[in-house]
Amino acid sequence: MSGTDIFLSYARQDRATARTFAESLASEGFSVWWDASLHSGETFDEVIERNLRDAKAVVVLWSPRSVASRWVRAEATLADRRNKLVPAIIEACDRPIVFELTHTAELSDWHGDTSDVRWLQFVKDLHRMIDTAAAREAPAAKEEQPHAAEPASAPSARQPLRPGNDEVIVASHAPQEPPPGRPAPVAELRPQQAREEEQSAEVHCLEMENAVGEEELFVIDSTSVKIGRSPPADIVISDKSMSREHCVVGLANDELLVTDLNSTNGTYVDGERIERATILPIGSVVRLGRITLKHTIRPRAEVEGRGLVDDSGRGLRAARAAASS
Repeated sequence: MSGTDIFLSYARQDRATARTFAESLASEGFSVWWDASLHSGETFDEVIERNLRDAKAVVVLWSPRSVASRWVRAEATLADRRNKLVPAIIEACDRPIVFELTHTAELSDWHGDTSDVRWLQFVKDLHRMIDTAAAREAPAAKEEQPHAAEPASAPSARQPLRPGNDEVIVASHAPQEPPPGRPAPVAELRPQQAREEEQSAEVHCLEMENAVGEEELFVIDSTSVKIGRSPPADIVISDKSMSREHCVVGLANDELLVTDLNSTNGTYVDGERIERATILPIGSVVRLGRITLKHTIRPRAEVEGRGLVDDSGRGLRAARAAASS
């Protein structure tokens, strides 16, 4: 089976406790990945993303530090949506409200005793989760094997992110054609039906006030877009406080994520400087140098009525801004 058994998510300040969990889980026979497994020269975000996606279970260690960590929250959200979240409380804290209804192991005073009945139950829950994941993988792996009379085909290129994917945003946003043999998208098969559904949908937008107090609206309705001071950025905002390619904003699981591109003045979400792909909640503000953009949701019909989205769904406001610079 592909991937490790367990991905361990925790706040950096809880590293000592995370090590105890990692070593104890390994002693129970699980294969465990946590960021101490990173090797020199590996790209941090890409390795974390790959292992989070491939793991059969994700153990999130909740503490006051991890509750405040946007990265841990993002990892927990993605794990929950893939039905592989197995959380544990390692210190008394108020969990994010979305996880309050998720069964969580109470291990706040556990210090490595593998005979503790609470630990044994936690391990039992993990075995159940991993066995279920393995059972799902088995038929899928069998179907993917080429028939004896047919040569194995080359692996298809990774498809761009779309709403509904569980993958974390990456900087690349070049469009890709569907591989040979893959059915056409729903919009191509049933254009009228797809169009009606789109009209009633909502789209993610970034709002900015210009120098005279007028609202400028950028529609984020594609894989990902680069924001910067000049082309080749998709959204061009000509302000000296911004870098030429400042950040990437994109969609994953119908959530907006932002990644800084090593900009000079940094990228901030609600006043906190980010270093990795970070969820931008609805109503939150991202600051790029002196420029602030607010994440809002607008009806698709409204933005199309304002000429911001064409029939392909691409945000025209971004294209016009780039072309005028």
